[in-house]
Amino acid sequence: MRSIAASDASHPRLVELDALRGLAALVVALYHFTAEYSDLYGHSVPLWGEARFGKYGVQLFFAISGFVILMSLERITRARDFVSSRAARLYPAYWTAVLLTFTVVSLFGLPNREFSLQTALINLTMFHELVRVPHVDTVYWTLTIELSFYLLMFLIAYARALPRVIPLFIVLVSLQTLAELAFEAMGMPFVARLASRPHLQFFALGVLAFKQSRGEVSVPAALALVGVCLAHEVFVGSIAPVPVFGVVLVLTYALSRGALRWLTWRPLLFMGLISYPFYLVHQNIGYVIIRRLEAAGWRPEAAIAVAFAVGFLLATVITYRIEQPALRAYRQLRRKAQERSAVSPHVA
Repeated sequence: MRSIAASDASHPRLVELDALRGLAALVVALYHFTAEYSDLYGHSVPLWGEARFGKYGVQLFFAISGFVILMSLERITRARDFVSSRAARLYPAYWTAVLLTFTVVSLFGLPNREFSLQTALINLTMFHELVRVPHVDTVYWTLTIELSFYLLMFLIAYARALPRVIPLFIVLVSLQTLAELAFEAMGMPFVARLASRPHLQFFALGVLAFKQSRGEVSVPAALALVGVCLAHEVFVGSIAPVPVFGVVLVLTYALSRGALRWLTWRPLLFMGLISYPFYLVHQNIGYVIIRRLEAAGWRPEAAIAVAFAVGFLLATVITYRIEQPALRAYRQLRRKAQERSAVSPHVA
């Protein structure tokens, strides 16, 4: 999928979506470099402040994925093309990030985050969590959830049920909520936590926002979906407190109404362009940099600034030298395959 920032100018909401993605990536990284680093290793001196709220940027990522994936599915003619396009979009940058992070951590060390080459190689599948192999970088936990959502949306598209996606999500979120409540009541909190893993309530907000932006959802259906998602957060809860759900709901609704054009600031749009590689490489490599610089006497804020700068640089290189060339190659192969399929009936 091409960059949202590079989308047709006749679709300004897509640009706003990219800005939101960039903002989410920044707040997540700010949380990791300030609050989480403090919890894991401790900064050399107290920080000026800690961005603990930034950990909930991933919920915004999930909602953005709901919007983008439904938009992507409605642009393709065959459901199986969705699988190949997602793989071309995700894997080249991911493989680069895994190998780069593994190499840096192996060379410079990072307590409790050093793994074998075998673990790194299994991580390359992106399905490693399903076979209980640890993450080379813990930010990868969201990828398993994203893949689960992609599979769900593929099945919905394959069943030609996209026109009924809102009623389907009303049912799915309701079933998820009931399952979690039932397992908790039976004294099975671990199973309840597994049932909550898909985070469907946040993906649903993005799906709803896309349908609202197209004027394809009725008010009663929209209210019903928001209602079951809110009920999940109130009666069951998740890793994010209820106010986070409210913030994501407001942002996705504003996105659907074209009310976030003030976010289209060029640096933020560029951050959106490189957000996926940045998310993949920033954490453990950033921690290595912060540890080394603070040990050398740097102020934590200066060390964090360098970690951000290195993350931006690596993400930019991966975007322009790995991710985008891989996408261009995929599109060329797909175009040639379409041309062959168009010619073959005449040849026959």
